[in-house]
Amino acid sequence: MNIFDYSIISFFNQFAQRSVQFDQLVLLISDNVLLKGGFILALFCYAWFKEDSFKIVQRNREYILITILASSVGIVGARLLVLSLPFRLRPLHNPEIALQFPLKRDFLEGWSSFPSDHAILFFTLATGLFFVSRILGSIAIAHAIFVISLPRIYLGLHYPTDILAGALIGIGVALLVNRRKISSRITKLPMRLLDKNPSLFYSCFFVVDFEIAEMFNSLRNIAKVIFSLLSSFT
Repeated sequence: MNIFDYSIISFFNQFAQRSVQFDQLVLLISDNVLLKGGFILALFCYAWFKEDSFKIVQRNREYILITILASSVGIVGARLLVLSLPFRLRPLHNPEIALQFPLKRDFLEGWSSFPSDHAILFFTLATGLFFVSRILGSIAIAHAIFVISLPRIYLGLHYPTDILAGALIGIGVALLVNRRKISSRITKLPMRLLDKNPSLFYSCFFVVDFEIAEMFNSLRNIAKVIFSLLSSFT
């Protein structure tokens, strides 16, 4: 492990297991769907329905749509990236790190830590929201840092470089897809569906937002069961 990662992890670790209440608070923040995905998507809902001129509303909704779509694809790409890159033990499981973490040693055992899919998802969302509103984007970036990223370092789930890599990927994806030539083409069909059949649009929009809020855990569980069933027949 490099000195950059170790120095930061060591700094945070000096506060670990000193207060049961504080450790439980960090665990709550790190694991609670409402505080993570629920909060950021509430910001998106506010931005979506915020009243303004027709032209600005349409533009902002294009930014929101492309960001939501990019983050959905990005989280799938993040898992593929994690699986394709060399396996990296999480700090929690690394025997070379003589530190004590609040979590049990078997938590997420066998899951590679690099890069952080949480960082990829939430920095994509935060950067995309910045195109809509600097205030909302700043809140979202602060949320991605203090609610999403730092607790995962404190708990030993990620190295700082895992977070930095994920953040850079997420920011890069959001900057790329929010270029006007790209976003207007990709969002053309969803925006047309919104005009012609808003009931169907918002039904689909809800499902996608719900999956983002819970980090696609429902789809992951369904995929695992399907894969297990298919494997039993081979």
